[in-house]
Amino acid sequence: MRIIGRLLAGLLVVALVAALVGAGLVGSLLGWVALRSQPQVAGTLRVAGLAAPVEVIRDRAGIAHVYADTPDDLFFAQGFVHASERMWQMEVFRRVGAGRLSELFGASQLETDRFLRTLGWRRAAERDLAALDATTVRALQRYADGVNAWLAHGRGRRSLAFVVAGIQSGQGGGLDGYEPEPWTPLDSVAFGKLQAWSLGGNYDAELFRLLADGRLGDPALTDALFPAYPDGAPTITTSADLVRAADPGASAAGPPAPEEIDAGATSAASPAGTADVPALDAREAAGLARLADLGDAIGAIAGFDEAGSALGHPGVGSNNWVVAPSKSATGAALLANDPHLGVQLPSIWYMNGLHCRVVSAACPYDVAGVSFPSAPGVILGHNARIAWGATNTGPDVQDLFVETPDPANPDHYLYRGASIPFTTREETIAVAGGDPLTITVRETVHGPILNDVVEDLAGSARLYALHWTALVETDGLIGAFLRLDAAASSADVRAALRDYVAPAQNFVYADVDGNIGLQVPGRIPLRPAGDDGRRPVDGASGTHDWTGYVPYEDLPALDNPPDGLIVTANNKPVDGAYPYHLGTEWDSGWRATRIRQLLDEAVANGGVTQADLSAIQLDTRLLRADDLAPALVAARPTTADGAEVQRLVRAWDRRCDLDSRGCAAYEVTEWHLIRAVFDPWLGTLAATYVGSEPSRLAVRAAVADPAFPFWDDPHTTTLETRDGRLGAALDAAGAELRTALGTPSRWSWARVHTTVFREQTFGRSGIGILEGLFNVGPLGVPGTSDAVNNANTNLRGWYPDPEDPRSTPGTLRDAFTMTNHPSYRLAIEMTPDRLDAARIVISTGQGGNPGGRHYSDLVADWIAGRTVPLPFSRAAVEAATSTRLVLEP
Repeated sequence: MRIIGRLLAGLLVVALVAALVGAGLVGSLLGWVALRSQPQVAGTLRVAGLAAPVEVIRDRAGIAHVYADTPDDLFFAQGFVHASERMWQMEVFRRVGAGRLSELFGASQLETDRFLRTLGWRRAAERDLAALDATTVRALQRYADGVNAWLAHGRGRRSLAFVVAGIQSGQGGGLDGYEPEPWTPLDSVAFGKLQAWSLGGNYDAELFRLLADGRLGDPALTDALFPAYPDGAPTITTSADLVRAADPGASAAGPPAPEEIDAGATSAASPAGTADVPALDAREAAGLARLADLGDAIGAIAGFDEAGSALGHPGVGSNNWVVAPSKSATGAALLANDPHLGVQLPSIWYMNGLHCRVVSAACPYDVAGVSFPSAPGVILGHNARIAWGATNTGPDVQDLFVETPDPANPDHYLYRGASIPFTTREETIAVAGGDPLTITVRETVHGPILNDVVEDLAGSARLYALHWTALVETDGLIGAFLRLDAAASSADVRAALRDYVAPAQNFVYADVDGNIGLQVPGRIPLRPAGDDGRRPVDGASGTHDWTGYVPYEDLPALDNPPDGLIVTANNKPVDGAYPYHLGTEWDSGWRATRIRQLLDEAVANGGVTQADLSAIQLDTRLLRADDLAPALVAARPTTADGAEVQRLVRAWDRRCDLDSRGCAAYEVTEWHLIRAVFDPWLGTLAATYVGSEPSRLAVRAAVADPAFPFWDDPHTTTLETRDGRLGAALDAAGAELRTALGTPSRWSWARVHTTVFREQTFGRSGIGILEGLFNVGPLGVPGTSDAVNNANTNLRGWYPDPEDPRSTPGTLRDAFTMTNHPSYRLAIEMTPDRLDAARIVISTGQGGNPGGRHYSDLVADWIAGRTVPLPFSRAAVEAATSTRLVLEP
């Protein structure tokens, strides 16, 4: 589901005007509105709220470095700069966080708002804000003051998005655009809940397993869809190498006894948990499927995850690694990071430097990297002492509890033998063009009840409550990043992350003294023996309740490991000897394995260099193909085009560069094989499963086992076999490539694997003149799922849209449109005199308003694998200066 999946009334007005007065005049009008909203980047600007002048220096890539005398002025100016470039993006973020999309986009977003209000992100953010330390609260307030100063400055000159949204919502403004509300610290804190939802949890995967159990009739068959982490695949660390973070105030509970843990258990719900949740009727199954879609859609709305699969957020991941001086060519520590997030325009990142003119205890910030428009500080990057990067850890921090209403009192539910009243609250949702809707949200000891969100679950005898760390634990997320910005040592990093709750990330770091390390923060629940969180469990008994959290000092952490390398790529964090259960859904390890291979090669060739880091980030070698390609080469296609596909796979170098025909042949064949194996069994659930990480592992298990249960189609009288399926997949791929692209000479990966850098709202309007203004593409892109250059595709695009009964199956290009990508790349050598040599790129550009110089100027560089300098010292920033803006009180 998308924010602007259905045409807005305001856009229809624009289209009508275009029809009446001519596209040329309307194009000029739209261009004028777009250009007037571009930020002032040079000269002097008086801004109320500053204590002293602040400089904003931009280079040719638009990287904005802010210089101020105090943190108050520094964060004020950052808020001003963010808003001047990205206010519409920020407006969408905060409306998602608050569940207020319907106010702008009408009744089409009511269901989304009901879901968001039921989850209660804003209420949880209020709790977090109230618990933050005074320094963080002050930073948030000054950031908000800066945003509001820009809102006052730009009144009457809003961007095109605000103009059209004002018409759509009836909030007026004409060509001046509607006036957004003042920004508040709560808006920034609620943005953290959006991050936590998009980057962590498995609520929708639990629902998939429950639905698959019902369809397949046997939880063991469902479990076969989720192979275990592959033997031999790398873990980020081993239990023997872990260090304990010093924490005198931490829980003294210690690790559980071995008999309390079974990290390899299938689940309390498999098969025991399925007894907790009886068979589903068709209506309840439809309602649960809709809940899964709603949960998955939130990340897409915000641009974090466009992959469209509920299983493990397949495109949300990342690579990072650090290299010790013993393994580097220069004797300095090195760091690389490239987070994989949803394709959007503008980028979710803003390249930013924050510099106190005199660094001191009172003003400790001298940092550069990427920030989130919506929050103060630098999220990923480096300061003068230390650099850090993050990837998604992916622990299981969400559980669905099936609550039992009290049959004697519908306002109560049963828990541990008692009848307990629901906690209730009312939420009123304003709707553009309609009447407001007031809903009642019910909660149990386990969390909010989700049934009331979708009609098909209303009146069900089973109530589904979501228990999630980000809703029940006070999160110090923003304060953690501000402390990271001023960190100078591994001890500072660990202290900074102590109050960080969600989303759990693998933070790696390297410093100028040559130290490297890893810290995983977050609240990761402890479950009763036998529970592993993979299916919904009974809530009434209380026997499945969480018993605490993994102590912070026991979470995976490394200091200067003996082999001099730390690599994380969403693979399993730690080996089976680790005494805590963290989760079950990890990346399969192909990226981590390949990064290790390339680093080892660089070490053998004289040591790793910063240039090696950048080259590794662009590597397109697909280890995933090593298990399956030999079976395809040995298969027996029956058509000429199938034989040509096989020939291309046989000759293929296993790289997915733009000109590779072998990659196109292999990828299309693999996905046809996965569909042939699983579509007949899963039916409508296949759109969720195909393309997920488990599906890629399961098809390998199938190829290794002729008796794998899914080879045969249960709906036919013939017996389908492994060998027949392999040959048919080659034939199907050849036919599809021929139909879509023509002769085999045209079967290049660049013609199959494309993307549109698309604005999240009006870039999806269906109106050509607006999409042409807001979007860039389609463009061919290198890389693929599971390569280090991890360009994930949306195989769900091959299926009809379940929300649109008129939709038809997608095309080849729909299926292989890149939806998730390395959203930013950083490579840095941690030597004081080399910090100015750091290289960075984001995928689009700094600007958020179409028509601006930096709206999409980095797209070509990103596709080609080029980066731009990230100057750090004042001298380097001055030397790279393109524009200078002085903000004066």
